Amino acid sequence: MTLAAPLVLPAAGGAVQVQVGVGEPDDEGRRSVSVHSREGEGPWTLHASGALAPAPADTVPFDATVWPPQGAEPLDVAGCYERFADAGFEYGPVFQGLRAVWRAGEDIYAEVALPEGTDGDAYGLHPALFDAALHASLVSAGGADEGAVPFSWNGVTLHATGASRVRVRIRPTEDGSSIAVADTAGAPVVSVRSLTVRPITTGQLRTGDRDALFKVDWTGVALTGERADSLALLGKDTEGILDGLALQPRTDLDDLAEAGDHDTVLVPPMAGGAGTVESVHAVAAEALGVIQAWLADERFAASRLVFVTRGAVSGEDLAGAAVWGLVRSAQSEHPGRFGLVDVEDDADAALIPQVLASDEPQLLIRGGEVLAARLARTEAQQPLGWDTSGTVLITGGTGGLGRIVARHLVAEHGVRSLLLVSRRGPAAEGAEELVAELRDHGAEAVGEACDVTDAAAVADLVTRHKPTAVVHTAGVLDDGVVESLTPERLASVLRPKVDAAWNLHEATKDLVLDAFVVFSSVAGTFGSAGQANYAAGNAFLDALAHHRRTQGLPATSLAWGPWSQDSGMTGTLTDADVQRMARSGMPPLSAEEGVALFDAALASGEPATVPARLDLAALRRQGEVVPLLRGLIRTSGRRTAAAATDGDAAAAFAQRLTGLSAAEGREVVLDAVRGQVAAVLGHGGATEIDEDRAFLDLGFDSLTAVELRNRLSALTGIRLPATLLFDYPTPAELVDHLQARIAPEPSFGPEALLGELERLEKGFGELVITEEVHEQIAGRLEVLRAKWQALRDTAPAAGRDGSPADEDFDFESASDEEVFDLLDNELGLN
Repeated sequence: MTLAAPLVLPAAGGAVQVQVGVGEPDDEGRRSVSVHSREGEGPWTLHASGALAPAPADTVPFDATVWPPQGAEPLDVAGCYERFADAGFEYGPVFQGLRAVWRAGEDIYAEVALPEGTDGDAYGLHPALFDAALHASLVSAGGADEGAVPFSWNGVTLHATGASRVRVRIRPTEDGSSIAVADTAGAPVVSVRSLTVRPITTGQLRTGDRDALFKVDWTGVALTGERADSLALLGKDTEGILDGLALQPRTDLDDLAEAGDHDTVLVPPMAGGAGTVESVHAVAAEALGVIQAWLADERFAASRLVFVTRGAVSGEDLAGAAVWGLVRSAQSEHPGRFGLVDVEDDADAALIPQVLASDEPQLLIRGGEVLAARLARTEAQQPLGWDTSGTVLITGGTGGLGRIVARHLVAEHGVRSLLLVSRRGPAAEGAEELVAELRDHGAEAVGEACDVTDAAAVADLVTRHKPTAVVHTAGVLDDGVVESLTPERLASVLRPKVDAAWNLHEATKDLVLDAFVVFSSVAGTFGSAGQANYAAGNAFLDALAHHRRTQGLPATSLAWGPWSQDSGMTGTLTDADVQRMARSGMPPLSAEEGVALFDAALASGEPATVPARLDLAALRRQGEVVPLLRGLIRTSGRRTAAAATDGDAAAAFAQRLTGLSAAEGREVVLDAVRGQVAAVLGHGGATEIDEDRAFLDLGFDSLTAVELRNRLSALTGIRLPATLLFDYPTPAELVDHLQARIAPEPSFGPEALLGELERLEKGFGELVITEEVHEQIAGRLEVLRAKWQALRDTAPAAGRDGSPADEDFDFESASDEEVFDLLDNELGLN
């Protein structure tokens, strides 16, 4: 067996698929064998190949009856695993099986045992036991600064199974080492005729940036041939790009409602102010107002609002890019209510009716081709060389992210001059200590106060310092669901993103820069719920990077995933927030991971990247994959927008309630609600959720309320209001509301009764009952039989003793004793 590449498992919570293939036997009975793996839906990687053959009769000679071997020198194994871990080779507790090591000449002897409680019978030879046997070589070599991994195995024969403690000899050979393993009685367990190893460093064991560095690709999608014919136009198309659709513009929602019902309503490209910054603010504010009015008007609850832009993704329309970020968040908060389409000309716009029949929420139309956003992996190509003689300007330079970047540029890239810009400059908390720290590492750092949203101040700053690179990390957060935002809250978040980045662009566009790096966020790419204002600002940054590239200027926008609690603007996150991120499939980045991705993103050569850890296994477990991730996660099938009706989903869930009593149906709905609540809050199980406790007391906020609303909408197939948890503030009240909307009408008659009897009969086999209980149940069954007989008979019937039965017997008001007396009389027991 020969190793082709090491198999490195992903971080905790991740997953890797392993495939072992065994071929047909040849004339000598040998079978080829191969081991492949892959992460997510990526390509398969060959890790090992070899052959299986009938076991030979001989073994590798090893006399283990005398133990330890005579004349062998003991080696110190105390603390060896701690030393291995310090060098980067950390073994879990099951793999720490080395008990003693001796050396006699070139031979190495070892005693290895599984930890107490580990079952050796579970394998032919427990892999942890076999692996620990090889650790003796590390001890003999004096450490693990550079370890070694098996590369080629030859003549591996298993002689006995179930060992939990073994004796080992490792002996050098011409082409590697031979290994002999015996049990404590000296009988052979396994022998290896020859093993060759190859050195490996801790850096080679890193999983790298495979599922942490991405870009947005625009991939062609096929049209279904259907059309979204029920279209309307909200607002005047000042560019005339939608004129070919022959839609009469509707001035406002009242005018639109009077025109009749429409499945899809288009919003044409919006016109902004005279300058870029003014235009972005004006257009984003107008789009926010349209979104909020749309959501507040129940007349359009079953319709979709689609924003049409022109060049928003390519960087031509920077105001339109902010709209894309804003709408992406609205899509996350209100699935199915909004859409985005970007076109270049009238011919592209003519395809909109066909395009909107697909289930893609964000689309580009270019030259008649329809493109959808897909996240794709990207890799470092050519490392960026930082000019160590120039000055790097870092905005937010005394903040969490700015500090990390400054330290990294000095320590790893030899930058010797830094301009750390913030509102308070050298007066910022910790700024003096940071400057001193960087000075100790040979760099001259200057803190300067500057409001980077002030164009004149930025121009003066650049003129005085003439930076050779810019890193813009500054930003603020003001999270809230889209309905809660105001123009003021929108503007306050846009300013440090839009105004500051544009001012830096304008002030430096005539300079020769090594790099122009802006810190964006996945909020703008994914459309994070509760961050519509932040998403708008960051989508602008991504578009600005494309805009600069078209002008031949350097630019890289980094749409960061969340960072850990000790860095950046996510420093205020609670443990619950971090856990929710991990469950959502995007665990936070450590500072070390962040700076490594910073370098990799710049080396990729892409104008915009997404450095974010994605747990694809967790994302796959969430069910339906968002379109942006369809290139990374394979799905079994997707419904088109036309087929994905709310009624289908509601019917599927309602089917579970069919035939149940009201009380039984309520239990089903309660279990479903509890399960979704537990998933959102990260509880271990649904039983922990008290149905009478208020959602606010359970720990819900506006963002988790949106998540629960969306989960329940997907589960039931019905559109639920954004105010759901305010209208029904406890799980019990919410359950009653949902059951009233989705439970089928109770059915009566023979079929319903037969269904109930069949359900009861199926449960008989699971019952364990006493004689007393048996008599009680038998009596009840007889009561039911008598009631059914009374309903069936239309004429007086004689009792068993010949006396007429009382057809007027009142079963509903009779006591159990009276009913049993009647039964005894019917059965002839009186």
